[in-house]
Amino acid sequence: MAAIGSIRKHGVALMIIIGIALLAFILGDLSQVTRTFSNKNVMAKIDGKSVDQEYRTVYEQNTALFRLLQKKSSFDENETAQIHESTWRSLIQEKILDKQLAALGLSYNADMVEDLKSEMLASLNTQQPNQYMMQFAQAIAEQVGPEQTMSILSNIEEYGRNEQGKDLYNAYLAIVRYAALGEKYNRYNALAQNTLYFSDPLAKKLGEDNKTAMVSLMTVSPEAPAFKDITASVSDKEIKEFYDLHKKELFNVSEANRDIDVAIFPINPSAADLKAIEDSVRADYEKFSTSDIAAFTAEKNRALDSTYFKQEDIVLEGLDSILFKATPVGSFIEPFEYENSRWYFGKVFGAAERPDSVQVALIELPYKNAQNQNVTRTRKEAAALADSLKTVITSNQKDIFTLQRDFAAAERTDSTLWLPERDAIVELYNGLLSTPNGGVYVYKAQGGYLVLQVLAKTEPISKRQFVLFDYPINASDATISQIKAQATEFAASINNASELISKAAEKGIQTVKGSNVPSMSATIGQLPNCRDIVSWAFSDDVKKDDISDVINVEKMFFAVASVENVRKTGIQKLENVKADIEGMLTAGKRAEAIAEKINKDLSSSNMETLATTYGTQVRDSVRLVFAGDMYQNYGVEGKAIGKIFSLPTNKATAVNGNNMVYVVNVKEVNKATPTQELNLEKNFLRNLVVGRERNEMTILNYLIQNSKLLDNRSRFYQN
Repeated sequence: MAAIGSIRKHGVALMIIIGIALLAFILGDLSQVTRTFSNKNVMAKIDGKSVDQEYRTVYEQNTALFRLLQKKSSFDENETAQIHESTWRSLIQEKILDKQLAALGLSYNADMVEDLKSEMLASLNTQQPNQYMMQFAQAIAEQVGPEQTMSILSNIEEYGRNEQGKDLYNAYLAIVRYAALGEKYNRYNALAQNTLYFSDPLAKKLGEDNKTAMVSLMTVSPEAPAFKDITASVSDKEIKEFYDLHKKELFNVSEANRDIDVAIFPINPSAADLKAIEDSVRADYEKFSTSDIAAFTAEKNRALDSTYFKQEDIVLEGLDSILFKATPVGSFIEPFEYENSRWYFGKVFGAAERPDSVQVALIELPYKNAQNQNVTRTRKEAAALADSLKTVITSNQKDIFTLQRDFAAAERTDSTLWLPERDAIVELYNGLLSTPNGGVYVYKAQGGYLVLQVLAKTEPISKRQFVLFDYPINASDATISQIKAQATEFAASINNASELISKAAEKGIQTVKGSNVPSMSATIGQLPNCRDIVSWAFSDDVKKDDISDVINVEKMFFAVASVENVRKTGIQKLENVKADIEGMLTAGKRAEAIAEKINKDLSSSNMETLATTYGTQVRDSVRLVFAGDMYQNYGVEGKAIGKIFSLPTNKATAVNGNNMVYVVNVKEVNKATPTQELNLEKNFLRNLVVGRERNEMTILNYLIQNSKLLDNRSRFYQN
């Protein structure tokens, strides 16, 4: 009864608990309930809305486009990181612009996208084709030829309906998105620029202030040996004041990042491994040199390649000389070590004078099989037609170019091409060589017949056949286990990032320090292939000073990592940026002290003499502009420009910027006169704020910085 009374007293609370428990039971996992109300399992949000699925879709499209444009089937980790960055940046811009245009009643809707697709395709037949579509078309044309390309583009939507064409269709969708994004940006930027207003007083002041000066100029590096004894320091109060004044502009992190330290244990073969590998190579060579070449090749599970190679085909440095000069046909290539990475041995077993390439015109005659379901022609019919075409062409009843138009295979347009021996099937190439110019050779390919007329052959050159066996020089399993044990022991001996660096130095272990590493990066410092380390560092349960387990990186080295610093998005805490501020302020104070020393030296010397002392040179007749950029002002920093225009004339004086010190002798200052209508000044202000000459992304960057973004994209690799 007491238990029932307790339940009655807490009835409401229990109902809530029971309700949540029931919901969890229905969903199958209590943790799924919290996911509904938490960002913990969300990969990315833009203005409070999850874009997880859209991000993955756009990433897939961009990857397909990069594969097509770069002619690659896969990417390394750095290239993958670039695709991720392009995906995220474009998705943010798209969402921001959609929001802004919608607020103006100018939404870019689906019908407009369809119109853009049509315009892009139609533009290929004009003098000014759409650049996105032209790149796309050129990439396809390199693979299938120009005529087939137009057929593909005209029926591109069909490719999205089958698995084989999915990659091509995704690449197409990527260029449409980029083109639409460009249209949205141009539309919004035109409106934004037309809303700008610059007052006459502001433009007039710019015109009056924008003076020019002719000076003699000497740029001095604070790192010059003459200043090695000059030091500077800053107080905690100065650091705090600087932080309070500049935290929003300098220490507002838009993308979460980490400082990651890595200790490296290279997986290199031991001396015993090297000897064992060499002994194995030499033992195999002895067997090879006394065996039948075909039998030995089969024993090594290799097909004996009967291709003929010219000297330029040999990519291993020095091997071309061995094969073509020092080794007679029938001779063995004794074991040799190449760049400490592989052992090789082999044999030259053939030589001939052969054309390196054959020009052909061809007709494809596919027949119905598992790959060609849409073809009605049978294999027997294809063979008979091939023989018939050979007879027709050989007897000059019709030329092959006329027949090509009549017997184009499906959507593919047959073409005339030069076929190099190195890329050709051996049987096919040998058949073409034995066919005289003008003759016809029929080749049975998988799924069809090829009718080829030989048009021309290159001049015969010296070629050779050879077989080459390679043996990688890798660490043994025992050595790898030993290296991993060393890394494991080191990981157990350290407790934080500082100890990782200090104890690694004591033990002579190589370390790499990575600063501001973002979640999708694949490099740490100059160390590549670090995706697994970065993923660990951004895991939910990893915090500052945590030590990783031993990580095997691409079987090249073992790594032990630590997170030295964690920077979340938003304004960073003072303690996290204190060292950076101290470095900036100390450098500034030191530059001021150096300027003071130079001014003292100038009282008893001149610029030319001091230039030799400081390891620099004096430039005469340098024109400086008060409102000019660094590139207009010979690299002089803006901080120094302001000081220079307040200097007296004909008196050499040292002034400091943020990074360098400048010794200037102002010869003359020319006053500035505003234009009568102030149009020049207003155009200058417009370019300064949003113009293409300065930064056409100014407004968009401002909108992005003031948007609410959640970037947990490290989950892309964790889910």
